[in-house]
Amino acid sequence: MDHLKPVQWSDALSVGVKLIDNEHLLLFSIYNDLVTALRTDRPLLLAKRVVEELAGYATYHFAHEEELMKAFQYPDFDAHRREHEKLIGRLMEIDQNLGRSKANITNVVEFANILVGNHVMRTDVKLADFLKTRMPSGYQPFDVTLDDGPGVAL
Repeated sequence: MDHLKPVQWSDALSVGVKLIDNEHLLLFSIYNDLVTALRTDRPLLLAKRVVEELAGYATYHFAHEEELMKAFQYPDFDAHRREHEKLIGRLMEIDQNLGRSKANITNVVEFANILVGNHVMRTDVKLADFLKTRMPSGYQPFDVTLDDGPGVAL
């Protein structure tokens, strides 16, 4: 696991929307916990705990992104949501199989790289670029409410 490195937050990782950036920061923190877990003498046990935490928080974060996409009528909503569904499905599959063998740790590493490298740095940057053109000046969506149905409380 020497090739797996913690993610150091930088402006290059920022998508420029505070809510999304703050949630990505926590996702990266969980990812870094995973890197640490995989370097211990009990990687399977610790990685399983971190993967479960990652699945829960990713679901929460994806719901926020989807609420923003609906509120601002993001044209690529369906494709972005399908990507979220695939990521969560893959994460659940990894979680179910993780305790079976050390070989499954490779799946965790691959997933983490897809989440950070592909989804955040490509798909979410595209979403953030769109949101920045649609949000009122100075508006930051900290008050997104998922219980109230579609829309953003302005």
